[in-house]
Amino acid sequence: MEEIARELAKILTPTPVRSWDEGEEQFAERFKTAHEQRRTLVGELLLAARASVLDDPVLARLSELATQKQDIQRQIRLIIAYGREFIRPEPYRLRTLAAAAGLSISGARTLYSPEDLAAIATQIGRRDNKGSIFPQSPGKPPTTRASTFDGEQWWVPGGQDAADQPG
Repeated sequence: MEEIARELAKILTPTPVRSWDEGEEQFAERFKTAHEQRRTLVGELLLAARASVLDDPVLARLSELATQKQDIQRQIRLIIAYGREFIRPEPYRLRTLAAAAGLSISGARTLYSPEDLAAIATQIGRRDNKGSIFPQSPGKPPTTRASTFDGEQWWVPGGQDAADQPG
């Protein structure tokens, strides 16, 4: 297992190559840094493998990276949704956001969901630019319809008394 961790560290932290215009001291420093990063990574891989059910550094590292990837994808989704639906007075252009995220325009357009918008509204405490997504009260499931707004309702649907309202 330790040999696998060392080899994986060599793959993930390659040996630096000296460039033609680099001084001996600069290269030595980069080489030393890479060696230290490898040693640290070997330790992390072995710890992750021991903590993993499979006791395998390759699978443990892949699992960690998959988790990081999912978190990064979630962040990209939320940032694009925020840039398109919550920025005032004018949202970012879809083309600009897509290019920054390395996506196609259609990929960026369909990336986020109403649940993502509801989460953003709740986190920042305000509605989206269209006024259709409202912040949620803690402990309540997200909603995206204005008719289920869980805030102070200042109007009463036709023919009903405010006391007849649910909630």
